[in-house]
Amino acid sequence: MPRTAVQRSSDRARRYPPLIGGVISVLLAALVLPSALNVPQSNPTQTLEFAPVPPEGDETPPPQGNVESLSLGTTSGPDAGRGAGTDEFGDPAAAPPLPVGTGERPSTKRCVGNPPRQTEDPISPPCVAYFDGDNGGATYEGVSTTEVRVLFYLDNFCTGTTSRGPQECPPADGGTFDLADPPEGEEHVEVRLLRALQRYFNTRYQTYNRFVHLYVVYGSVGDAMDSSPEMRRAAARAHLEHPDPFAVLAYLRHGAEQDYLDATAEHGRLNFGSYLARPAEFYRRHPGLIWSYTPSIEESAAVYAGYVCNRVVPFAASFTGNDQWNGQPRKLALLRPTDERRPTYDAFADEVRRRIQECGGEFATEGTYPFAGTATGARTGSIGSNQTAAAANIADFVRQGVTTVVWTQGYDGGAHSDAAANADYRPEWIVAGDGNVDGYQTGQLQDQSVWDGHAWTVTPVTLVSAIEDSNCYRAYHEADPSMPAIDITFACQVKSYYNDLTMLFTGIQVAGPRLTPGSMDRGFHAIPPVVSPDPSTPACFYRPGDYTCVKDAAAAWWDGSGQIAGNATEGCWRYSEGGLRYFAEAWPDADVLESRSSTNPCNDYAGAVGSA
Repeated sequence: MPRTAVQRSSDRARRYPPLIGGVISVLLAALVLPSALNVPQSNPTQTLEFAPVPPEGDETPPPQGNVESLSLGTTSGPDAGRGAGTDEFGDPAAAPPLPVGTGERPSTKRCVGNPPRQTEDPISPPCVAYFDGDNGGATYEGVSTTEVRVLFYLDNFCTGTTSRGPQECPPADGGTFDLADPPEGEEHVEVRLLRALQRYFNTRYQTYNRFVHLYVVYGSVGDAMDSSPEMRRAAARAHLEHPDPFAVLAYLRHGAEQDYLDATAEHGRLNFGSYLARPAEFYRRHPGLIWSYTPSIEESAAVYAGYVCNRVVPFAASFTGNDQWNGQPRKLALLRPTDERRPTYDAFADEVRRRIQECGGEFATEGTYPFAGTATGARTGSIGSNQTAAAANIADFVRQGVTTVVWTQGYDGGAHSDAAANADYRPEWIVAGDGNVDGYQTGQLQDQSVWDGHAWTVTPVTLVSAIEDSNCYRAYHEADPSMPAIDITFACQVKSYYNDLTMLFTGIQVAGPRLTPGSMDRGFHAIPPVVSPDPSTPACFYRPGDYTCVKDAAAAWWDGSGQIAGNATEGCWRYSEGGLRYFAEAWPDADVLESRSSTNPCNDYAGAVGSA
């Protein structure tokens, strides 16, 4: 049944779980204590004239407040506190005094809202509209008085249809695209898209008189099956020579990122992009150097398992397509990929199983399949292997009387829904979103008699009712109004560049003029924890020792007859409760079906992030 307004209000309050390290008390503090991140603004034309950086030590705080009062400006680096005068990166522990503008509220940035922020995106930082002073010059490798160098390292994977037809990558190792140089001739679609983002973020964010200078390199070491760890480390060393970046955004498939990221981090360079979720330990191994918009494996598993524990385990089966099971106690099976290219799937499944068992969930059986991702057909025998595994798994599930399949990520090419249809088996599917299975493209490829009304996903992906209304789409269009809509749609639905650059530029702004990994770390950890303001925006903050952004998720059910505007194929994920987002411990104690309604909005998200 649909939730009443009072129930929805109560449910919203539940999204502040007591186990999020004092989130409630910090939020209350944020309401009563002045902070550079929440200074009241009486007029939208008034803007913050200092960076939201927590002062440390004996430094005099900025005149309007101090984020350090929120007790969040900490990290867990291995050398934290190693000396009174330095932080874990060897930087001065106390940031220098932050200069203010001159004249009557000068502004060089077009901030928006009240209180003003840098952009229309709700997770953009509070407005710093003006800077005129000493930014410290060459404060770190890849940083000078006038620029911050950033490298996009992309593998040879440019799937997608663009205004120029199916997209082909530029030649691997074909040189460096310097996006500060004018384009030569008809530029590659993806390079043009990144050039637009370079323009957008430099125009809208405060970078303290530095131009954030993007370079793009397409490599040939992206497939872990076709290259060695030394090849990937050699690529990293070459990039540290040129373009000598402050930060890299590396998107390499099949686990090939690991060696490359390790090599760049070992030389003190930062990273903000990735195809894959990583365990929290990976980020802590390079504290303050590797950041991710995508939640860690543990964070994702906690939110997903919280949903299963609160909304599935305590209740009888209610939405199977085999009527004899509805109303009976749920019997669970775990379904997981064992793809050697994706070891993180194993870690996620293990964490989910542990958490669900701790809350009283029992698994009658477990099924596995060998290949995951939309490119399963790229390797000989992958589709056939999945089909063989799926037939055996479904036969076992039927034999065990499984009502509910707990599916821990990883698209299988439609093998299991096909096998289930052949067996006239239509259980409940509770699918963990990974940026791919929670997109409408993979949902439309499932057998609809098995998927329609019987599949749910718990997903970190935010609700986008229409891609043209998204913050991502607006950014590209603002920077390059002549860019074809199909290219922007491709970028916002398939690539994560906008989200990753939002993180990078936020970090540069909250670090203040003296840009180093240490000042960025302190700035990020000074961001107060807040609940998602709307279904299109995640809760994004960083706990001590935490380096990933998204902390919450939404739930959605598959409607086989749902229609996304402009999409000729039927089928969409409808976001329950209008896309309301929850932390791990805060899902309402009510059966899944209580939040389902035919009026739930479809999400215009195709799904392909990390799908290779």
